[in-house]
Amino acid sequence: MKGRYNGRHMTIYGSILPGARAIAWSSYLTDKLTDQAKHRLKILDWHKANGKNSSLTARHFGIGRMTLHRWQTRFKKFGILGLNELSKKPKNVRRPTTTWQIVSRVVELRKQYPAWSKHKLSAIVKREGMIVSESTVGRILKRKNLIDKKISRKRRKSALHPKARFPKGLHINCEGQMIQMDTKYIMLTGGQKFYQFTAIDVLGKRRVLRAYASQSSRNGALFLKECIASFPFPILAVQTDNGAPFQKEFDKLCKELNLPHYYTYPRSPKQNTYVENSHGSDEREFYQQGNVSSILSEMQKKISEREYVWNNFRPHEALGQLTPAEYSQKIKNYGLPTKNVIVLQT
Repeated sequence: MKGRYNGRHMTIYGSILPGARAIAWSSYLTDKLTDQAKHRLKILDWHKANGKNSSLTARHFGIGRMTLHRWQTRFKKFGILGLNELSKKPKNVRRPTTTWQIVSRVVELRKQYPAWSKHKLSAIVKREGMIVSESTVGRILKRKNLIDKKISRKRRKSALHPKARFPKGLHINCEGQMIQMDTKYIMLTGGQKFYQFTAIDVLGKRRVLRAYASQSSRNGALFLKECIASFPFPILAVQTDNGAPFQKEFDKLCKELNLPHYYTYPRSPKQNTYVENSHGSDEREFYQQGNVSSILSEMQKKISEREYVWNNFRPHEALGQLTPAEYSQKIKNYGLPTKNVIVLQT
């Protein structure tokens, strides 16, 4: 455009369209409504369109008449935003009543002894003449962020999903009634390791042995399938320690097979005594005699030979110098003497 407006912006002065402000405000309010509030507004519109009949509206939408009345009251008082959900926060929130002296002392003790539990800290505070419960100490530590969240989550998980523990006093009177499982390191040159997975029948001492490159729970599940296929009797229950090979996929497979899975208590190898003793025999009779290979396939072959010797050739003092195969046949022919019943105990 040539002339006086060349290269300049033209400005048009005028007024806002009538009703534009109200439309914009209405749109703003609508955006602030929740889905539930929009549904309530729809009910109020239907109520108004049908002669403001509260009983008919309540029956039509399946709500109470008092509920409809409350919505109407809030709509008249606060407008459409009054139909939004109200806060459910209590009007009177409970506040801690513990004195600051107790709080200060608990925090001081926790920082001085960070590994001590709330039970020990409570006992010390009581010893000093301040009465406070273990639960109160726990709440103080939580408010002051003096609790390890990782440990707390682990303990909570353990409490919500407790493990079936070592079955003390269980009478073992048939093969397969209890199979103990564990793993053993096979130390190789250069710091490399293979892992021997062992399963032993508590009564007849028959074993299944396998070698794997890692002790993952996936290998644990594979080993359980090998045991089910290899033992000449059904497995009625298994017992393991709390190691990684017997978690996740292993435990999941036990649940799928409806097979009871018992865990020993932490740091209690004596509860897995039969498999632990067999590992001691493996160390003396097998590994210390040079039966180690850094090639996994060769190691698996040696482990299979060890399994055959254990089950079919090696005399066992616990079985009266019989092999597990001979002892199993003896039970089938003559039954199990009462004196040979095994009672699991620590």
